[in-house]
Amino acid sequence: MEQFDWKRYFLFLTIAFAVFIVYDYFFASKHVAQSHNQTQKVESVGNRTQKVQTVQQTTSAVSLYLGSEREKFKPEHFITVDAKDALIKISEEGAKIVSFYDKRFKKELIEDYERAYNIYPLEILTPSWNTTALLNFSRYNCKKSGYEVVCRLDKNGIKAVKKFVFTRDGYLAELDIQLEGVKNPYLYLGMNPKEKAFYTHIGPIVKTSTGQVIRINIEDITSPKVLHGSFVWVGEEGRYFLKAAKYETKTAIFYRISYLNKEGKTEYASAAVIAVKPTAKVVYLEGPKEYELLKQVGFVEAIDFGVLHFLAYPTFLVLYFFYKLTHSWVTAIFILTLLIRIVFFPLSISSVRSMKKMQELAPKIEEIRKKYANDPQKMQAELLKLYKEGGFNPFGGCLPILIQIPIFFALYKVLIVTPDLALEGFLWIPSLADKDPYYILPVLMGLTMIAQSWITPSPNKQQNTMMYLMAIVFTFLFANFPAGLVLYWTLNNIFNLIQTWIVYKYLS
Repeated sequence: MEQFDWKRYFLFLTIAFAVFIVYDYFFASKHVAQSHNQTQKVESVGNRTQKVQTVQQTTSAVSLYLGSEREKFKPEHFITVDAKDALIKISEEGAKIVSFYDKRFKKELIEDYERAYNIYPLEILTPSWNTTALLNFSRYNCKKSGYEVVCRLDKNGIKAVKKFVFTRDGYLAELDIQLEGVKNPYLYLGMNPKEKAFYTHIGPIVKTSTGQVIRINIEDITSPKVLHGSFVWVGEEGRYFLKAAKYETKTAIFYRISYLNKEGKTEYASAAVIAVKPTAKVVYLEGPKEYELLKQVGFVEAIDFGVLHFLAYPTFLVLYFFYKLTHSWVTAIFILTLLIRIVFFPLSISSVRSMKKMQELAPKIEEIRKKYANDPQKMQAELLKLYKEGGFNPFGGCLPILIQIPIFFALYKVLIVTPDLALEGFLWIPSLADKDPYYILPVLMGLTMIAQSWITPSPNKQQNTMMYLMAIVFTFLFANFPAGLVLYWTLNNIFNLIQTWIVYKYLS
């Protein structure tokens, strides 16, 4: 075995990053939709087997009635609920949510394509267009008291009551529906939030009564997709935001909707509908996929941790624990990094001692290479003998970094899917979930990597050059990564420098 080859190590790191990104994009965030007229076993719990039947057909029990007369009936009268974190407008025509502005994220969650089609969350849909039009475009008698809005309709033999009770922050609403003279009602939940996917799922999401979460890709909805089963909540998700209803239903229907973007190109969104009873109590969430908010109603699975869920979710919980203690995500990342370095400190000691031993053996290594330059097998045997006698492990220097790669990937996933960190800034950086706009942090990270190479130089000049090259490449690679991830790696390098100094000074 020859001295550790930094070229191969660098190649390994590059391939590891590439494999993670490619796999996460093409597999982890791409969810298989059930095929035509297929019944799929979702999960078995004890003696209970949950099945979800998917029927993909040109017509479903109910329609959205897009491209019909609905575009003519624009809402004109509104009731505004000014909650702590959201400004909500309910139209008296149809008693539906026509505007939902998130004050904290400064985002309107009723998208432009919903306005263009004049279809809004919490409409009541039925197989009859006349009944649907009456329920959604007639003016209700609405009364507001605090965070409660009650709307009533009594017209042409149909009676309808919609009672909204919003939480103080505005993200959750208890919706009490009472209908008379209406057959086969369905509740429209809205279209998916318009967000950049960034290796996350965008579109329909369903949770069955056995706990299985099903995500459907928008491109797989070629016509109305009808799911029959036992569902506890159904919704439409974006990267950071969610529109979902907690209600035990047997039927969920998803539609693919086309629209023109600002450049005039056709794009697609999805819309969700669930079957409800004439008398129904629904918990409706419209807002960010923040952990504390989702936990209130059992929607935590809406955070799309992907294939690294088994690593990313525990990593997030540890971060969240430190955040609750310190009320700062930056401090939480600092503590997590320090904790990881402490846990792996014994490996760091071994790594530094191994590097120092290599420096001591360097003259003998060079002597063996020159002596047996024409006999590779003999050179290999003599090097192995020297390593064994000198107590040197040629792979000891890279072990601490290799062990931390899964943690690095887990933190990467946490930062790109959890809005909890999106609002946290750091000095000149407005959001830990976005890249450093001035690229200062990636440069600092690169400098810390060079500093590590400087304090633990290799006797082989070629390996030193490779380490400096690695620092430059990683600086460019990390330039567009979430700032929180770059902060973690920079802190990790700084702690490693401190640990190396301690080992050199006191423990070697």
